Amino acid sequence: MSTTTSTDVALMLIQLIAITIPSTVVLVKQLRRSDNLKWRFRQLSFGLVGSCIALLITGAITVLSYFIVQLQLPNIIYAGLLLVILGLLPLGAFVAVLYREHRKEFGP
Repeated sequence: MSTTTSTDVALMLIQLIAITIPSTVVLVKQLRRSDNLKWRFRQLSFGLVGSCIALLITGAITVLSYFIVQLQLPNIIYAGLLLVILGLLPLGAFVAVLYREHRKEFGP
């Protein structure tokens, strides 16, 4: 696979990550509003959202690693990509706090 093709695929992955983040946030919002779910389904839902966030962060780190190894981009681009990855961490922390809140309210 040529460098151009690999770069195109990496850029597509970045776009995929970018369009997945808003839908994950919407799912978290819907989960907060769902009062009729049993605790077991809430727990499963939080696990799915948490795994989604973990996979997004891992995918973003992988693409960033590719860019660092294969391309000579300006440092400002690397900084921007790193900030995008770091921006996912507060989302993960928010889901953890939300889980604790729901566990107190709905859990066993």
